[in-house]
Amino acid sequence: MTANTNLEDMVRAGEEILTLSFACQTSSFQFLNHERVTVQIAEGSGLEFPDFLYNDGIPLISPKFKKILDSQGVDNLFYKPIYLDDATLGLHEPYILALPPRIRAVRQEYMHLLDEEGDENEGKELLKDEYGIARYKINSSAVGNYRIFKLADVEDTDIVVTRSLMTAISQAALSNIFFSELEED
Repeated sequence: MTANTNLEDMVRAGEEILTLSFACQTSSFQFLNHERVTVQIAEGSGLEFPDFLYNDGIPLISPKFKKILDSQGVDNLFYKPIYLDDATLGLHEPYILALPPRIRAVRQEYMHLLDEEGDENEGKELLKDEYGIARYKINSSAVGNYRIFKLADVEDTDIVVTRSLMTAISQAALSNIFFSELEED
């Protein structure tokens, strides 16, 4: 799951965004609290606020998107209220940081070590096809009850959702959400 309009297109960079970015890229919930954060809307970002904004691992969802997740029983996300503000225009747009956990769900044969000498501390990367697109299979037995998550142990920021959740989100006609199919085994 990804977005066409990125978060960086909508908000000004600042300390709040840097803190969120670090925690979100590593799914480090322990560095975040549940208190509201206000960020400034970027100049020239427009007045349309999509249901999903995503960049640098920071997933922001609209209240409408959160209702869909709640109705589908998604209960494994870290939530934090985020407000996009523009005092000049009097805008105060509510969003919610919806940070999924990282789980080890990629089959090992679809990854390789970043370090050519075999040092696992350098991390792993998904194998890519001749066009540079990561191709991998999800080990469905590792997913458990999660319906939305990120992949652990790989340099990747994709958010993975189950087919049933993808269908519910698609039927809700939320804006700025795009899906790519993955293979399961």
